[in-house]
Amino acid sequence: MKFPALLLGFVLVCCLGIAGYIHNRRKQELHLNKQASFLDIKFRVTRDVLGEYEDQLILSNTEIEKIKTEVDALTKDVSQVKTLVAQKKSDADNCKGDQKRLTDEIAASESEKKQIQDEFVKDKSHWVTEDASLKKQLEQESALCKYIDKTSEEGRKLCNIIEEPKKSEAKEPAADKPMPEEKKVEAPVAEQPKVKVE
Repeated sequence: MKFPALLLGFVLVCCLGIAGYIHNRRKQELHLNKQASFLDIKFRVTRDVLGEYEDQLILSNTEIEKIKTEVDALTKDVSQVKTLVAQKKSDADNCKGDQKRLTDEIAASESEKKQIQDEFVKDKSHWVTEDASLKKQLEQESALCKYIDKTSEEGRKLCNIIEEPKKSEAKEPAADKPMPEEKKVEAPVAEQPKVKVE
């Protein structure tokens, strides 16, 4: 009787072992199913994220190409603007040079004008003094003419006496004749100093 009881015990233990093994395997299978579903979800999410990244990469590449074409166009514009700026700079330098030259010419002409004006003032004062001295000499000559014999040829030349027509001599007596001549001759001489020379 011991043998069947042992056999029954052994079978029970084996059944319990097999039941435990099956239970353990089911647990492991559930755990692996959960892990597989988690990995599947993770894979799907990763695939979706990767698709989005690929779409963004394509958009970025198109944007980069567009920006490259814009950069090329802007580079051409910048080179044109640089050449234009260089040309305008050279024109401005030329204008500054012309302006400096014109300023120098104006300064030279102003100094020349001032020099001419100074010379003119100097010459004017010289001529005014000479005119005054000549007038003085004229007055002195007219004062001398009072003492010179006006009937003589030399006296008339010195005093600038012009002979009167013969008719007036015939009408007036010889004694009264010299006095009116003196007055007539001296009157124009006295008027000459009144003339102003500018």
